[in-house]
Formats: sequence, C-alpha cells, structure tokens
Amino acid sequence: MGLPLTGLISPSHRNVYVARAIRTNVRVPLIVDANEPEDIPERLRELGVAFEIQKIAPGDYVLGPVGIERKALFDFFNSLVQKRLFEQVQRLRESYPQPLVILEGDLAEVSELKNPSSFFGALLALELWERVPVLTTADKDQTALVLSILWKRQDKGAPEYGLRHKPKTLSVEQRQRFLVEGLPNVGDTLARNLLERFGTVRAVFDASSTELERVPKIGSVKAAEIERLVTEPYEGEQRHLEDDDTSEEEDLSDEGEP
Repeated sequence: MGLPLTGLISPSHRNVYVARAIRTNVRVPLIVDANEPEDIPERLRELGVAFEIQKIAPGDYVLGPVGIERKALFDFFNSLVQKRLFEQVQRLRESYPQPLVILEGDLAEVSELKNPSSFFGALLALELWERVPVLTTADKDQTALVLSILWKRQDKGAPEYGLRHKPKTLSVEQRQRFLVEGLPNVGDTLARNLLERFGTVRAVFDASSTELERVPKIGSVKAAEIERLVTEPYEGEQRHLEDDDTSEEEDLSDEGEP
C-alpha cells in the first residue's frame, strides 16, 4: 500500500523525492485467503476489521510483513503424518519476514491422537528450530479475535513496511541476499541457495530458467517467473506518456472535423 510522493527541490540537490509523513491512523487491511471458511470473515466484520479476500499462497492470512497459516488440530496432525507440515512452514517462512502459525482446536483432544508425542515434538521443532511461533486458539471465534487484535495493534509504520524490510545497516553479504530476495517467491533460504550456486548477484539474475531449476527448491514455475521478471522490458512512465500523447492527437483531429 504505497503513499503518494511529493517533489522537493533543495539548493544543493535536484529531483529529490521524499515520502509524505506517515499517517498514524492508517491501517493496512488484513488479507484473507479465498479458501478460508466464510464464518471467519463474518466474525472479522463484526469485530470491525478491514479485510480483503484474495487468493494467497502460501498462508491463509497476510498483514503487512506477517504471514499466517491457520491449522485445525487434526489438519496439523495429518500434515505432520503426511510429512507436509514442515514443507508448508518453510514456504511460509521464505515468503514473509514474520511467519505465524495459528493452531486451532481443543488441545485436550491431543491425548486421543495415535501418537501424541510426535504432535508435541512438532510444536517444539517449529518453535525452537524453525523459529516460527505457534499460537493456539480454541475455535474459529478465537482465531478471528486474535486476527482482530493483530490488525488493531499493527505498527504505525506498517503501510510503508511492505513484505520485505531492509535494516538501515547491512553487510555486503546481507545486501546481496536482500537483492536476490526481491525475486518472485524467493525468501532467505532460497536466496542463500541461489547465491551459493551462482556465486554472485549478477550471475543469479543472468541465469536461465533451466539453470535456475537445478537449484534446490526452485522448480520450473519459480524459475520461469524469475526469468520473466529479469528479462521483461521496463516501461515505467514512458508508456503512459505515449498513451497520453496519442489521445491528445486524437482529440485535436476530432476538433478539426466538420
């Protein structure tokens, strides 16, 4: 959600642009995945949350830098059994600066699971080794309440945060990873993999989709998206100016007609 830019000309500099001061009363809308159950958006609306329904991948909710995966208790366990859980969480972590898992359900039911110890082992692994926080809620109402609290307490600067946050001071290595993380669906882990494979940022950007596919966890779809982005001509404002000029010429020709 960008803010308009205003021009500023100083005695010593020309064409310097600065963003207007951040309005502290602006809140970013919560993005809700289109596949989420309808009763959660209904409850969010009752709680006064501004939200938009879109298709999200990965995650079920996004608020600025926060990507949230909602897992019902048995869905969490089934994902663990089918060995999909950590893959899903890794994609979440790679896509958002701050991943969060909401575990929804009565934890008293964990004792009824076939292997409760594996369930708690997965929770420990997510919290301690994957460093992805897991927040538990009893039901969808509590999940909606948590989301509303998150939305109401979002940072004042959240509209300018975006999905990637660059600290003020970065080492050369961090700057290199930051540049590569700007590619489609590339998080910290994939950025490291790409840089380790190709050696330099330039080599990553020059790589073909075939070469990119050889990097672990890239795949053909991501590789094609990356290649398209780095090879697509930049049109910028020029195309809009040309369109405006064309429309003006058409207007002038119309005026000359009887």
